[in-house]
Amino acid sequence: MIDFKTLLAGAKLPERTVPICLRGDLTAEFEALEEQLEEALRVPASSLEGDGSAGIAEQIEALREQMQAHTYRFRLRAMPHHVWMAFCADHPPRKDDDGGVDERDKLLGVNAETFWPALVRRSVVDPTLDDGEWATLGEALTDRQFNALADAAWALNRREIDVPFSPAASRMTRGSATE
Repeated sequence: MIDFKTLLAGAKLPERTVPICLRGDLTAEFEALEEQLEEALRVPASSLEGDGSAGIAEQIEALREQMQAHTYRFRLRAMPHHVWMAFCADHPPRKDDDGGVDERDKLLGVNAETFWPALVRRSVVDPTLDDGEWATLGEALTDRQFNALADAAWALNRREIDVPFSPAASRMTRGSATE
């Protein structure tokens, strides 16, 4: 039988990581090389040197490795319920001209302009950043990258936390159990 008190003593808030490449400028170079590779593979090789696709593929792989070297896995953590409720209360929805809730804030019931940046900042536990670093990061992230962090922070606090399932691990352990 499961001992609840033992489980409670070891309870931890859910966490998630979000990989963010901080060298997005390399994407254009990657895309250009992809186009070159596709073109090289379309044209039949006319010499003993081949179509050049192997060299382009090596450049792509080197660039991919460079992008991975500039990718940081941000770690985010959920807030306890009472902290979440107070956090949301700190970002009340804006009022429209008639005194009602502004359309932009109706869906979630918070001030969307202040809530999302604060949520990301409150949820990221690694890296630990000071105000200046947060400002620098804010200038380095695309809207999509910021939204990836915001989506993860929202999910940690508002969506179900299930026991994950790995089909690959399941196949491997199921297969090894019978061997």
